[in-house]
Amino acid sequence: MNVEKVTTVVLLVSLMLAAGLEVNWDHLVAVLKNYGLIGRALLANFVIVPVLAVLVARLLRLEGYVAIGLLLMAIAPGVPFLVRAAARKSGGSLEFAATLAFLMPALSIITIPLTASLIFPPDIEAHLPFTKLLVTLVLFQLVPLLLGLAIASSNPDLAARLQRPLRLLFLIAVVVLVAILAPTLVRSVAEVYGTHGIWAMIILVLLSVLTGWLFGGPQIEYRHTLSVATALRNIGTCAVIAVSSFKGTLATPTVLTYFLIQFLITVLVRLYFHRSAALGNHDMKAPV
Repeated sequence: MNVEKVTTVVLLVSLMLAAGLEVNWDHLVAVLKNYGLIGRALLANFVIVPVLAVLVARLLRLEGYVAIGLLLMAIAPGVPFLVRAAARKSGGSLEFAATLAFLMPALSIITIPLTASLIFPPDIEAHLPFTKLLVTLVLFQLVPLLLGLAIASSNPDLAARLQRPLRLLFLIAVVVLVAILAPTLVRSVAEVYGTHGIWAMIILVLLSVLTGWLFGGPQIEYRHTLSVATALRNIGTCAVIAVSSFKGTLATPTVLTYFLIQFLITVLVRLYFHRSAALGNHDMKAPV
């Protein structure tokens, strides 16, 4: 296992374990029982965003593997770091973010081949590595999440002591992974630059944020979480598919460029949500 894979595993495990330590079990169960919210989240991510991607690709007349890369990201929702990106620091719900962080990648194993067959050109075939994705979901996401929940329930003091070192471990893993991927990201943007692909990515990410906001329902924390969750597509799954199915084409650079664009846009969205949530809390505490 190379440095990149080890770093990714450390990132995933520390992230999901920390989320389990912080999640309120009663709130998590309440989210899971909110069938309307979960249904809207799945509709937004598995149906609306892929449809929007097809429309954007046609509107900007994307061709070839740039279009394939865009569509591939559109049909693969869910990233594990939703528990950080779309939770309380963004004025969102940690329990909702943790639910989506596991539920959407798990469902993607079934939906990606089906959706690809509907929206990809007839001569394009995308291979999904089921076993690899399943092992990642169960071993590196579900198990740490459940372990964190068990520790938080049985030993709250230990859970509190573990949170700080886990956050530090996560941040170190992020820095190392960014350093490893930086040259590849720069090359990818250079390869895609000059096509309409970058504009298509910007438009689709912004439309995804708006879709999540509209489908989030009346509670502001769910809107914040779903806005970010809908904008962030699963770079891990898409990169594996792009490399295995479309090696040597612009599909992989497009996927990596999309990842960079969605990251930058969602950082700005999260900062806005954090600021608005902080102002809202301040107004609630202000004397009348």
